[in-house]
Amino acid sequence: MTKAKWSTVALWGVYVALLLVLLPHTAWAFSLFEPKTTFGQVVGWFAAVSFEFAILVLTHKLARHLETVPNRGDAKRKFQRRYLNAYAAGLAVAISVSAFANVAHAVEFGGKMAIFAGWPWGFVVYVAAFGGILPLTSLLFARVLSNVADTEQETDPEVLDLRAKLKEAKETLTEAGRKVQEIERRAQKAETELAITGRLFTGDKRDRIVAALETWPALPSSAVAIITRSSASYVSEVVNGNGHERVQVQEAQE
Repeated sequence: MTKAKWSTVALWGVYVALLLVLLPHTAWAFSLFEPKTTFGQVVGWFAAVSFEFAILVLTHKLARHLETVPNRGDAKRKFQRRYLNAYAAGLAVAISVSAFANVAHAVEFGGKMAIFAGWPWGFVVYVAAFGGILPLTSLLFARVLSNVADTEQETDPEVLDLRAKLKEAKETLTEAGRKVQEIERRAQKAETELAITGRLFTGDKRDRIVAALETWPALPSSAVAIITRSSASYVSEVVNGNGHERVQVQEAQE
């Protein structure tokens, strides 16, 4: 498992532990509205587990949603795309219930602390820090666990799509370049062959015979005579008496 995955697992572990810390406080708050019986206590715990588990699931859903939202536009539009959705709304409701339960527990059982003595707002800060602030960290965990990139290029689907199209275009151009080179090679070969073949139809009879011999070295003299519209004796004269062209052609090919 990679370092990044280990850190994600560790964060989820911390988050679950935080919800487990909040669970008894939430169960206590729900049990106040139930009969003072064992059944009432069980109902209170079931309600608390339902809300804390809902916070866990909705945090996960919101984190996955944040990963898919394009990171472009101004701050207002980013906030709207990220948090104005059903996941965030459900998480806000569950957090509110848990927050009220934990604040009530802190007020009910909170004792005096020397650090806040003589400070008029000390108890309010104390209750917020040890009661209401804990459930509100769910939004922070959702943001951290979402792995949202800070740059637009890494998160914008349009940019990613353009990158994919650009890569495809480069591959297409490379393949087209190879095809052009192959066409040019074939064109040069065809041009050379055409030049040789064209000599078969020139007015110079001797040149026609030489071109035929270069094109078909193993062709009999009688066939060369027919192709070049010459007499067999003249073909023999060109082959045997004027430069030995056939021998030269065969040696060049060997």
